[in-house]
Amino acid sequence: MRGPWRAALAVALHIGFLVVPAALVLGMVGITAYTIRYDLGDGLQAGFAALLVGASIAMVLRGVLRAGHRHPLGVVVDGEAQPQLWRRLRKVAESAEANSPDELRVTCEPTLRMRERTRLLGLLRSGSHLELGLPLLAGLTVSELSAVLADEIGSREGGGPDALAVRIRDAVIETERDMVGGPTKWLFSGYAEFYKRITAPLARGRVMRGDAVAVHLAGKRTTMAALRKRVGLELGWEDYSAEYLSMATRVGRTPEILPGFRAFLEHPERKHGLAERAKESIAAEQSADAARPTVAQRLDVLKRASHEPDETDDRPALALIREPRRDIPAIEDRLLVEDLGERTPWPELARLAGSHDVAVKAGELSSAVEQSGVSTEPTLVGVLTAIHRGETADLINPALNPGLAPELVDDAVVDTMTELLGAAVVDALVRSERAQHELDWGGPATVQLTDGRALDPDKLVRPAVLDPRLVPGLHRHLVHLGVPLDHAQPASEEPEPKLSGIVSPVRHAEESYDLLVTDRGLLLLPDRTRWMYRLLAGALTPVRRSEHERLDRLAATPVHRLRELEGAQWLDSRDVATAELHEDGADWELTLDLYLDEYAVSEVSSSATEFGESESPEDEGLTRIRIRSIPDSGSRGAPYSGLGELMGARMATAENNHQFE
Repeated sequence: MRGPWRAALAVALHIGFLVVPAALVLGMVGITAYTIRYDLGDGLQAGFAALLVGASIAMVLRGVLRAGHRHPLGVVVDGEAQPQLWRRLRKVAESAEANSPDELRVTCEPTLRMRERTRLLGLLRSGSHLELGLPLLAGLTVSELSAVLADEIGSREGGGPDALAVRIRDAVIETERDMVGGPTKWLFSGYAEFYKRITAPLARGRVMRGDAVAVHLAGKRTTMAALRKRVGLELGWEDYSAEYLSMATRVGRTPEILPGFRAFLEHPERKHGLAERAKESIAAEQSADAARPTVAQRLDVLKRASHEPDETDDRPALALIREPRRDIPAIEDRLLVEDLGERTPWPELARLAGSHDVAVKAGELSSAVEQSGVSTEPTLVGVLTAIHRGETADLINPALNPGLAPELVDDAVVDTMTELLGAAVVDALVRSERAQHELDWGGPATVQLTDGRALDPDKLVRPAVLDPRLVPGLHRHLVHLGVPLDHAQPASEEPEPKLSGIVSPVRHAEESYDLLVTDRGLLLLPDRTRWMYRLLAGALTPVRRSEHERLDRLAATPVHRLRELEGAQWLDSRDVATAELHEDGADWELTLDLYLDEYAVSEVSSSATEFGESESPEDEGLTRIRIRSIPDSGSRGAPYSGLGELMGARMATAENNHQFE
């Protein structure tokens, strides 16, 4: 079906989706009015049916129409504060024959998205705002930023039935994503899937229209470069966040976010590496949605374009910010969810984070020594002595992942001991002011001795960990470096489990629970939500919002506090012997065999292990526990991938269990 007819059909279908239920109710009201004139009893019955059907339809439509309205992201930047940025935005909108967005919101993600506020599931438009990521300002030139702005605005705006159909499509997708389980979602999901299928070619055409607008404004070469750069910036932001921004949260300081990202991108090794990774990512991308062509497909189309502008603006996009030294930190401060502490330059931040990290690892080494049962002190000399006696595996065993495959244990013993012992050595040097960490935008912070030499703790200690006969040589070298061998950090406390995700509700011991998957175990919390409440959550906005808020509170509460709640069941990863996952369509069942002896750290009530006709594990020293999904189960976060990482080699799954990989 050709574009205009497909768009008209899609819009008509959507209007019918809204009008037909109302017409049905009006028809039933008319039948009631007609019937009651001749037979009061039949008329009252018809009226009751009309009332019941009308109330049901009103509830469903209310649930559908009130869902999907998300709070805008970022902070508002008006034209008075940033006139150059707004002039560029208006120029792009004029080139795309579109209206400028009502608001410009700056976010901290490397994304650009035009969002429209709509009514009646996209049928009526009430406003729009553009979300612009600060990382794009750091990594693009002015012309490249113009290209991505033209691409986004051009794909969303322009009028016509296809634009209306795609706007409805976006609203339908957002609504379905926002709804929780229940009859309303089950019914609406069928309509949403059908609507997405018939509008997929239209959405794909809008993407191509945006590319054409970008070429007209910025030229073929700039548009293609901007497409490739966006992929590299997304990859780079992930690395930058994991390797550098995480320093700030660990030491409670506020970093210079955007200047740091620019320095990260301009480092020669990073620049080359990200360019290569972007090429690989573009080549490997698979189109999972017919509505979204891959970057490679878009580039192939762009190669056939020929338009080039008379001149390009190769200034950094940050040049559009009026006073970047003042305004960028102010925007960053407004974007921060919470105050991390005083603003700190990156070199000092790297030193603080490096000192913090080696102290934590030294504490983990002390904790492993204390839990291992090996007769030695947790000092450096005590650990070296145990290694020299050939007790490395026993010493480091408490620090190993219990889900490791047997064939990986030997390598893990060497790697873990090398990491923790090397960190303890560096911690001793830092505490005695004989070394410090130096910032390196090309990789992890380096350790620099006071005489200017670089120290690689891995190369220093790994040979002796591999071959205990080399421990005396390492001992002499450490003395030469001035390492205080009696140094030891206090044993670290049990780390707070980190939440991977939530599945709610699930069934366990014939009761309903919320399942919280963490990096250290599984937590089952009694779900006291009534079935009628869940039924209404799919239809009534206040009930749905209340359910979302309840799960948000669970996700934000420290796990150790949740474990104290009445009826909570904690299944510690260290007590799990085996795990088996069986999947049947959308349903799954997880079977765990646990050691629940006097050494167990799990907290499971005796009634929770009684399963009636369930078979017992072959090993009598194990206790079998089953957790299964139900049709109404929903997930938040990444519980399934977290479960796979938690169980590791202990998990047996069918080959088609892709959601748990």
